[in-house]
Amino acid sequence: EKRLKFYEDKLLACLSASKGNLIDDEELIDTLADAKKASTEIKEKLSIAVETRKRINSAREEYRPVAIRGSVLYFLVVEMSLVNPMYQTSLNQF
Repeated sequence: EKRLKFYEDKLLACLSASKGNLIDDEELIDTLADAKKASTEIKEKLSIAVETRKRINSAREEYRPVAIRGSVLYFLVVEMSLVNPMYQTSLNQF
């Protein structure tokens, strides 16, 4: 975003400072080319980021059943001490 904002500001500055024919302004044409290249790169990186986010989320969801079972097991053991004090456990046992 910062890069796009930089090119946007530079383009606006070039357009406001331009006198005469816009096609003859080399700096403006170079800035447009750079902005187009940066926009393409950013679009590619964003598509890669979206794909990576999907892969991470799917990998994370694979561990959800294990986390649920672990949570149930932990709280079951903790609650067992309410049934009988003999079942009191320390954190070292976990």
